[in-house]
Amino acid sequence: MAKSFKVRSWVLCDDVRFEANGKHILVGVYPGAIRLRKPPPVAVSTLFVWLQLELTKVDYGEYELRIVDAREALVARFHGIARFKSADEPATLVCSTGPLTIPDYGIYRVEFGMETPPRLLGSFAACPFEEAPLSVPGLLRSRARPGLQTH
Repeated sequence: MAKSFKVRSWVLCDDVRFEANGKHILVGVYPGAIRLRKPPPVAVSTLFVWLQLELTKVDYGEYELRIVDAREALVARFHGIARFKSADEPATLVCSTGPLTIPDYGIYRVEFGMETPPRLLGSFAACPFEEAPLSVPGLLRSRARPGLQTH
């Protein structure tokens, strides 16, 4: 069976807020890694997965999204009704969970499916927190200084 939807993009973040005009505000977006300030296991109060989908119909029955650790253990599972208003424009699906526990450092798989069993969507890392250096090749960062710059 051919897949009747396409995941255009997905984002892992701390929160999703909804504006009255229909826009979404993604808060605390993870850039490919969740940096842990203390060694695992670490409790996370909330975690959101925001997906943008291209659809060919409006009713897909149910969806399932899973986060699986390197040992194949299920860390989080999102599921629900997959019914959308229109297939004429991209749709969004927002999955939230919490609290959950990040059991260890390593690579975590994100799997997603509608009408079919979940398949690999992508992955992210859980790693120790390290302060970003002030200077990184290709990127110059500097500390803010009080007062105005004079030349």
